[in-house]
Amino acid sequence: MKNFLKYVNIKQGTLSEPRFSTGNTLPLTCAPFGMNSFSVQTRASGGGWYYSPLHRQTEGIRLTHQPSPWVRDYAHFVFMPQSGEPYFTEDRRSSSFDEKEMTPACTEIYFKRYFAQMGVVPTERGAIIKIRWDAAKTPRLAVLPFDFPTELVLDSENRMLTGRTNAYGDGTRKDFQFYFCMKFDKPINASETVITKTGGTEQGISCSGTGAGMNIAFDIPQGGELIVRLGTSYISPEYAVKNLSEVGGRTYEQVKAETEDKWNALLSKIEIEDSEERMRTFYSCLYRCFIFPRVFYEYDELGRAVHYNTKSGEICGGKMFVDNGFWDVYRTLYPLLTLIIPEHISEIMEGYLNFYQEQGWLPKWLSPGERGIMPGTLIDAALADCAVKDLLTKEQMKLALDGMLKNANMASGTHLGGRIGVEDYVKLGYVPNDKYGESVNNSLDAYYCDWCIAKLAEKLNIKDIRGEYLARSQGYKKLFDSETGFIRGLSASGERKPEFSPFAWGGDYCEGGAYQNGFAVYHDIEGLSELYGGREKFEEKLDELFSAPAFFETGTYPCEIHEMTEMAAADFGQCAISNQPSMHLPYLYSAIGNIGKTAGHVRCMLREGYNENIFPGDEDNGSMSAWYILGVLGFYPVCPGSGEYVLGVCNARKITVMPGSGNILHIINATDGSSAFRVSFNGTDITENVIAHDKLMQGGTLRFYTEV
Repeated sequence: MKNFLKYVNIKQGTLSEPRFSTGNTLPLTCAPFGMNSFSVQTRASGGGWYYSPLHRQTEGIRLTHQPSPWVRDYAHFVFMPQSGEPYFTEDRRSSSFDEKEMTPACTEIYFKRYFAQMGVVPTERGAIIKIRWDAAKTPRLAVLPFDFPTELVLDSENRMLTGRTNAYGDGTRKDFQFYFCMKFDKPINASETVITKTGGTEQGISCSGTGAGMNIAFDIPQGGELIVRLGTSYISPEYAVKNLSEVGGRTYEQVKAETEDKWNALLSKIEIEDSEERMRTFYSCLYRCFIFPRVFYEYDELGRAVHYNTKSGEICGGKMFVDNGFWDVYRTLYPLLTLIIPEHISEIMEGYLNFYQEQGWLPKWLSPGERGIMPGTLIDAALADCAVKDLLTKEQMKLALDGMLKNANMASGTHLGGRIGVEDYVKLGYVPNDKYGESVNNSLDAYYCDWCIAKLAEKLNIKDIRGEYLARSQGYKKLFDSETGFIRGLSASGERKPEFSPFAWGGDYCEGGAYQNGFAVYHDIEGLSELYGGREKFEEKLDELFSAPAFFETGTYPCEIHEMTEMAAADFGQCAISNQPSMHLPYLYSAIGNIGKTAGHVRCMLREGYNENIFPGDEDNGSMSAWYILGVLGFYPVCPGSGEYVLGVCNARKITVMPGSGNILHIINATDGSSAFRVSFNGTDITENVIAHDKLMQGGTLRFYTEV
């Protein structure tokens, strides 16, 4: 198997801080979609920004579940090798370090202060760890939970540490627990093992309390190695021990080879031929498409999938996936996964439908429970997209439609479920801005999700629902202000605010202003263009958007938020490609007939916004990575649920895609880099600038070429 891992830089996007993001990512080592990830921790005091490639000291390797620094971590702890005297706190224990290996499959660090090298190779619910000490001092492994209730018990006779931590995140129960066990292959020196808890340190082999930790000593000669097998669980200590079977009796090298094979199998789904620089950026992005959402289920003694219910605390049957925000990923990541690993996206949707049955609302932002972040109920788009691509069963479609209709008509009484302002939306045809913030985004998302309901009803041949929700999806026209040429908010009485600036952020808009958020009518671009006076006038409006200065007014935000800074720094006009709402904007040109302008803007954004080290803004669970991948492939899902992609231009010399159908799709770039080119599929020219998902799944040759 070809080694694609050599092109992946897992530190892409990690040089970030709260005021400026080049990705806001972590250097994650994990199994693809694995339940746990592992990251070097350089400064815990940074909160969600606990790693920086500029830092020269490390506080250990962190078992992490953090999907975003804004959301923060849960079920986490840190471990690190030491030698000689034991240390616990971040400041006392930190060590300079060398990165020996940092890939998706393995993180291996040399801790200079302790003359110790530690490598971590993950499985789906565990890991194997190898440590070598080069100093003639007591070899140690420190296990260091955070300021949450923790319990650690060491069985020195059976060479096993069992632990639990109550490091919970918002959206789940306060009694949420994460269980883990470590099985050691070398003798434990119990007399030199120490614990820490409130009040200091002491000799001991068990501890409990907030921030409890243990520093385990071993009887290992200088130059000796320790193998640690790790199992984890959200269900019970017994399941954590059971999940050790993922490592079993295999060696460190064997587990590493297996995890590398899993990564290479996924990365090989798209093989590009281009410069070394382009390949490194491409595969660094593609790696990020296979991390989220994470597995949140385990297997019982009969091999059945089971998971922890974050609301009731019960153990339920079936699969579950978490660490995912639909506002971000429905636009790019999920459509990409339907193309290259459709069987996995079907499992993910199965998990989300399980969530609906258990907790009463379709999920919006799970980490691990419902966070209710961002506008809209955009799982509707993901479900509709899977339905039209035949990735849901008929029963799943019925269940999905039930949940989507609930979103569209019933108020949950909380931001955690359903649509914001839904009762007013049903009555008025929009979300009024004198009662709800971000009213334009909430309204536009509702119109689009109504269209998604219609698509699912069409798939199920329910004509009355299809007709009703198609009509509701046209309500965006009420918000169009012909005087300013923008979609704007309305009050409950139908009035607009007298003051308006398209450069002002916030208020009726989310993480942007009218330019960034006012063109989100994915389901009816033709109808939107008619509001501007037709395609020609709409193109002029797009030209205005892209040629305007990258200027902003803070508006209702209390300060300059990082998305503003990033838009100004990227300078693609008012197209803030540094954030998700602008992702479709370059492709609107192609959607109305001008593929050349789309190609020009996308080429520029790929070249100037991305490289193997940076993203133009928050990467957000694979969404920005998938945008890059789709931009290189040459097509983009402007409207998930339509079953179509809008064409741009291929941005590599040659690409081979292995769709989930098992067929082979060849993409060839035979253009000269100009804005004048044509596109053919299997020898027949494409004239409408769109291509159906079904065609791509059949395989063949998609060719972008300049006529001579």
